[in-house]
Amino acid sequence: MAIWVTGDIHGGIDIAKLSYRRWPEGRLLTREDFVIIAGDFGMPWSGSNDELYWLDWLNNRPWTTLYVDGNHECYPYLEDLPVTERWGGKVQVYPEYPNIIRLMRGQVFDLPAEAAPSTRRIFTMGGADSHDKEWRTPGLSWFPEELPSWDEYAEAERNLAAADWQVDLVISHCCATRWLPAVLPADSLAEGITTDALTTWFDDIEDRLSFRMWLFGHYHTDGMPDTRHRALYRDIVSVNELLAESGRA
Repeated sequence: MAIWVTGDIHGGIDIAKLSYRRWPEGRLLTREDFVIIAGDFGMPWSGSNDELYWLDWLNNRPWTTLYVDGNHECYPYLEDLPVTERWGGKVQVYPEYPNIIRLMRGQVFDLPAEAAPSTRRIFTMGGADSHDKEWRTPGLSWFPEELPSWDEYAEAERNLAAADWQVDLVISHCCATRWLPAVLPADSLAEGITTDALTTWFDDIEDRLSFRMWLFGHYHTDGMPDTRHRALYRDIVSVNELLAESGRA
């Protein structure tokens, strides 16, 4: 029961990194193994034949795909999905594609793991602010639900309190404000760092939460701002290997 994590796939745009040619390790996984997308899953959106092809392709990979939402999601579709509970937290399972599951915001999950401990406790908080929303169409290509509501923040803090503010992993789409200088491109830094309610909230969570590793997407870069944080885009990382390399297994 391995757990792997990667960054955004943007529907079919960046999904090829999960092909066996680019990631041969995927061929060895089973349905009990998890591949987690750290936001910007991006399907379905328009219901195009291309989207349906990739959803079917992903659903038939040998592993189970999990994801947190990002800022490029079709939120009206997500709002219509039934909410159930799995691994101790709220999820949404794609009815036509049962091996694709959204890990909802503010949840704490105990995912089965392949080595001691037998589970990994994971806190999930999707969402991010779109910096290109002025060029997108509200209700069509941009949705205000991309940032969490105050109710979702409150639920997250209740769930973390119930977990005694201790988890193994945090998986989100964006990161805390303090890490933006390390992950934003130089041209963005030249324009100044723009914070929002979620990056600010993450700053507070960083100071209150005990965790081994925080993994996030969104910034289209791969790297580690420090030994406990990992930005993901093209890389697909094994949680066990990542924790072992950082000395936090």
